[in-house]
Amino acid sequence: MENYTETTNNQMIIDETAKTHFLEMAKWTKFLAIMGFIMMGIMIVAGLFMGSIFANLPGYNAIGALSGIGFAIFYTLISAIYFYPVYALYKFSTVIKQALAYNDTALFNEAIAYKKNMFKYMGILMIIVLAMYALIFMFAIMVGVVGSMG
Repeated sequence: MENYTETTNNQMIIDETAKTHFLEMAKWTKFLAIMGFIMMGIMIVAGLFMGSIFANLPGYNAIGALSGIGFAIFYTLISAIYFYPVYALYKFSTVIKQALAYNDTALFNEAIAYKKNMFKYMGILMIIVLAMYALIFMFAIMVGVVGSMG
């Protein structure tokens, strides 16, 4: 395995191989972040579009308006939830490039902190989603048991 770092006096020095990997990672993370921002915009526009379609369906007066507002709120909420990880990914890509260009340890640490915070946010979000799935599964089992009794 290649030696990516050298240790001297308890300092980590990033060699050229590691810099190359970080710069390539910065390109890909910037691409993914920009695509994330674009997708969030599309989701918001789609939510508003679907909301207006449902609100104007004939025969669905109040229900259509409520479901239209629901679509718009749902897609806007999903976009809001994904804003921070996409923003942190973008900040990582821009700050890591600066850190490597100027050999700035403080900027490097800031970039890594953005990456860590993105992973932490996504991990917490995953825990929340798994907990919701577990609750839905348990609720479905209880409804099935109660439904089979009657």
